[in-house]
Amino acid sequence: MIEYLKSVLESKKVLILGFGKEGRSTLEFLDKYLPEVDISIADANKDLKNDQLLSKYPESNLFFGDDYLNNLNRFDFIIKSPGVNLRNALISPNTEVSSQTSLFLDFYHNQVIGVTGTKGKSTTSSLIYFLLQKLNKKSVLLGNIGKPAFNSIKGIDEDTIIVYELSAHQLESIKTSPKVAVLLNIFPEHLDYFTNFESYANAKFNIIKFQTKDGSTVINKKLITKDLINGKTLSFGLESNNNAFIEGEKIVFVKNGIRQSFNCNNLKIKGTHNWLNVMAAVLSLNETGIAIDDILQYLNKFKSLPHRLEFIGEFSGVKFYNDSISTVPESTIEAIKTLGKIDTLLLGGFDRGIDYSILADYLMKTDVNNLIFMGKAGGRILNLLITRGVDEKKINVANNLEEAFLIIKSKAKIASICLLSPAASSYDKFKNFEHRGDFFRGLAASFSR
Repeated sequence: MIEYLKSVLESKKVLILGFGKEGRSTLEFLDKYLPEVDISIADANKDLKNDQLLSKYPESNLFFGDDYLNNLNRFDFIIKSPGVNLRNALISPNTEVSSQTSLFLDFYHNQVIGVTGTKGKSTTSSLIYFLLQKLNKKSVLLGNIGKPAFNSIKGIDEDTIIVYELSAHQLESIKTSPKVAVLLNIFPEHLDYFTNFESYANAKFNIIKFQTKDGSTVINKKLITKDLINGKTLSFGLESNNNAFIEGEKIVFVKNGIRQSFNCNNLKIKGTHNWLNVMAAVLSLNETGIAIDDILQYLNKFKSLPHRLEFIGEFSGVKFYNDSISTVPESTIEAIKTLGKIDTLLLGGFDRGIDYSILADYLMKTDVNNLIFMGKAGGRILNLLITRGVDEKKINVANNLEEAFLIIKSKAKIASICLLSPAASSYDKFKNFEHRGDFFRGLAASFSR
């Protein structure tokens, strides 16, 4: 990989665009292994200019602040971080725009199980990696789960199976797809960046768009697009016309006419959405040559990740569940279905322009007693419910989580469930969904009447 990067970047003026976790990773890697490359760095945050990692770089190589996109034409090659929006930027046709993900996949794609989806990609990626570890297969887990790809390069050899969690932002600029591509689902999300659902969905479909005929696509049956799939197709879903499907309380896998099944009650991760994640994980591992029987023996040992229907505990007679990962209506609906009778539900946050009609329709059919709305997204959900004639006794509005807990204290029933499943981003009040979930967890742990 180092020699490949040298061949790509040699004699070029390179700009690292975005200096968050991935941008820092790129700079550290190039500094260590390709110190001869002419590097500049740009980011909107002017305070990052004083970062110790940049101390050896002259002022002329640093572009920070509001006008950080004004000098892109000075460079031959741009390594863009996920989320940096170039929609209105002026870029010369002679300037190549790539990313850490794109460069990594160009070299390692034949060793990669790539996983994407609006929801479930972290759980599925982590499950695949967990199973590989249990099966004593050399493997790494990296990508959107919080581990920049370049950080793992020195530990990868030709026998390493690479599990790569891929966001739409990472997939946006790739030109090579993983050999095994997993596409779980696509719901409207990140519309503040992609502007419309079609652009967002197209970025997701890039995970299979560039596959060759020796590749494998593991895909939710609802998303199959024959025009895009070049390699082998393995579908999963609820119906029996799939390679993996649900039959009663069992997941059934069918290969070469042979059925193998696993009882869903033995899983530690609950809900139909997680059963679909399990199907995708097993099918993708089987494509690497691992027998389904060998995979199934370890499924019951995998535990749910934090902030995903995480049971925090029972405090003062209230059972608290943290589902802060829920940033779209579909995942909140699945959370309610999985837990059953919910007494108190916390909704809302940063408004990304998502259509909440499906959630409002579903909530009107539930027996949730207390609906607590927060942020601008919460306000939009509330307005939709009001137009549908929601019982006013269920309505509660809070400016923050602390206020929400005062409402819970006064209204939550004994032996009831309180669920944080916001169906909205956290960025109005928190750094990310983990920060929101941790804050909720702390308030719940100290809850008393």
